[in-house]
Amino acid sequence: MLTREDFETDLDRQKMHQLDASQTTRQLLRRSREQIAASISLLEQQVPKIWHPEPPER
Repeated sequence: MLTREDFETDLDRQKMHQLDASQTTRQLLRRSREQIAASISLLEQQVPKIWHPEPPER
């Protein structure tokens, strides 16, 4: 049977796990938003002209 101390220790551990998970989720969401912003920025840039060599004569 769990003692009160065991129960409180387990409850504290669960709270810390939830806090860590929330913090990790916030960090991942922030990084995702930064990557999306970087992708949008790249998509808005003008596409450079690329020189293509003449095809070989047959």
